[in-house]
Amino acid sequence: MEKTALNDIERVAGSRRAVVSTDDCTIVSIVREAIVSGKSASFYLSIPQAKAVRAWYWTPDRVKKTGIRTVSSEEKARIASDLGIEDIGTFRSSRIECDCGQIYGAFEFLQQGIKEHGKDAVLSVFTLKDAAILRVNPPDLPTCPNCGELLPERLTYDNGTYGCSFGTEE
Repeated sequence: MEKTALNDIERVAGSRRAVVSTDDCTIVSIVREAIVSGKSASFYLSIPQAKAVRAWYWTPDRVKKTGIRTVSSEEKARIASDLGIEDIGTFRSSRIECDCGQIYGAFEFLQQGIKEHGKDAVLSVFTLKDAAILRVNPPDLPTCPNCGELLPERLTYDNGTYGCSFGTEE
């Protein structure tokens, strides 16, 4: 292993985060267990590992139940013009309606991400080639950009290299 790779691992582990290295089957099992158990974690996966999790997780029934769908061309155009994110790839998300009537979807999610983490951080998830980020049961709730209230649901999203999954029965 290269010294720079060990430096990166040491930096991550030194920040009190875990680094796990094992075979793909074990990693996928760990991710699956976290999803099913309701435990919150962010996993940084290889593309084949992420594909295996997605194949298990995104059943036709779950797609229907979550309401996840490909972002419309109109919303993509708004994301490009208003947020400056030109290519969101095959981004899919659910949509949440706030009590005030505001719809929270991909645009609002990316807008909130830019506000909280900065544009460079948001853009970086769309340029991943060899890794995927999967947020499992994240505790944070979306905030309505219209009234500022926390929404009672969590947004589900996925684009192949960045996604969010929630606990479920097997």
